[in-house]
Amino acid sequence: MGSFNGNAQGGRFSTHKRDAKDAAPAWKQLLFSLLLLLDLFLLYTMFMQLTHIQHVFRASKAVNLILLAVFALGAAALIWAVIRTNAWKRLLCLFLIFCICYLIVVYSELPTIKKYRDIWIKTAMETTLDHYGLATFYFPSSVVDEILQQKEAAASKNDPARSTDPPTSTEEVPTGTETGAPTDTTELPGELEQMSEEQKQFYRIFHELDVESAEAYFKDHPDALANGYLQMLVNESSLNSDGTSIRTQLGEKVLAIDAPNQILILEVKCDGARGVLAVAKQPDRLHLFPSAKLPGYGQTAGAIAKQNDGILAMTGSGFIDEGGVGNGGQIAGWAMCGGKSYGSHFGWGYKRLELHENNWFYITNSYDSVGDDTTDAMEFRPAMIVNGDALDIEYWTDLNPRACIGQSKTGEILMLCVEGRGAGGSWGCSLAYCRETLLQHDCLTAMNCDGGTTAIMWYRGEPIMRCSNASIPQGRYLPNAWVYVGE
Repeated sequence: MGSFNGNAQGGRFSTHKRDAKDAAPAWKQLLFSLLLLLDLFLLYTMFMQLTHIQHVFRASKAVNLILLAVFALGAAALIWAVIRTNAWKRLLCLFLIFCICYLIVVYSELPTIKKYRDIWIKTAMETTLDHYGLATFYFPSSVVDEILQQKEAAASKNDPARSTDPPTSTEEVPTGTETGAPTDTTELPGELEQMSEEQKQFYRIFHELDVESAEAYFKDHPDALANGYLQMLVNESSLNSDGTSIRTQLGEKVLAIDAPNQILILEVKCDGARGVLAVAKQPDRLHLFPSAKLPGYGQTAGAIAKQNDGILAMTGSGFIDEGGVGNGGQIAGWAMCGGKSYGSHFGWGYKRLELHENNWFYITNSYDSVGDDTTDAMEFRPAMIVNGDALDIEYWTDLNPRACIGQSKTGEILMLCVEGRGAGGSWGCSLAYCRETLLQHDCLTAMNCDGGTTAIMWYRGEPIMRCSNASIPQGRYLPNAWVYVGE
């Protein structure tokens, strides 16, 4: 019995010695636990980056996959280290501390914490799509939505003109224009009273023109009238051309007059940057056409127009652009082309531009229900003009290439693109200048489209603005394009 008790005591003693020998120092256990929590956090971030359209940083899919694999291997190694060093208790304590801190940061109403939480989320959601993950990956959607709702309500209160509701009826636009056809009630300048009915009709359609400069140009270029005023085609919109000597009543240079298709193309200045404004007067010809190659990849605006009998086209929806090398195959947000849906809806902060069967544009929130009679639609931001009122676009002040589309009070489609980033000596403009240009043309509704290198306008077989990337003069591959169909 004595021998047995001694062996038992010896056994217990030797076991304690082995445990003490195998256990790592406390600092090492703490270090492995912290590293494992950090690695799991990064692993979660990379997983979200690969499975969501929102990003934390711009990187190609290959880079994201490599990082995901690295963090996965790191997690496996650190789990082994935690097991080997018996650090489970410290790991559990750190995890509980992390959970408590997270809940405080996310849900606390303490003024200081709430202030910086709101700033973080607003900043993330008001920059590019690549930074949305800084909010949506780490905060519940209910928290993000509540903060953005409060911001939207505050903006509406401070600016009575700010509205996200579309026109509720055609009573808000001139009567008799439900189909977008120009009216014949335009008051003509006195000097036209002696002109022919054909001339009068021409100047009713192209009411923007300065009659004196137009008639002087026609006198010097009689070939323009070879087929009469209503079949006139003047096209000096090529990038190799200086445009015409015709001016609008606002002093803008006329680049093209396409009477058969009722298109007027102007050169405008937006904060000194060169812009091209196309006024297309028959909205029933406008459609948002998709790339024929979706979902594989996109096509240039010109290619999309050509395959759909388009004569005029510009940038449509944005697209997922990982690493700046996206191929236009993945639409950012939701779009409808000829009644067919593409992509998935954006959330707070984005708007939807809907083209209805009555050929009028309507703007609503991207999270609202789609109008029953919508034929074509895209989601982006910001809305610039609603019901003729200028909206607050204070965050879009950088000088950049721009692309905007809208509709005048008489139903005319307004397509505006601005060159930038040094293309042709133009550095771009803030959205406020685009908004003011559109308002000068009696714009009722306008939405910003994807700008930057994506901004492009195409007319009669060629781009009529310089892409900010000179190596791709036809512009980038797009998932869709706004196309005005020709005769």
